[in-house]
Amino acid sequence: MNPQNVERIEPLWCPREASEYLNISQATLSRWRRQKVGPPFVQLGGVARYNPPSVRAWVREQENRHA
Repeated sequence: MNPQNVERIEPLWCPREASEYLNISQATLSRWRRQKVGPPFVQLGGVARYNPPSVRAWVREQENRHA
């Protein structure tokens, strides 16, 4: 396998990391999950995790919506 062709995969963020990136509280992020709004997430072993590129894409969508 050619190392140049391998896409670098970022580790998933825990809610703390996602809330820090978004500059919101973890409580807000938790409320968004319950309300099914906010950035996409996956449940792994009962714990929410966030894919960094998906969170960044969600932020861009919000910017476009409010532009």
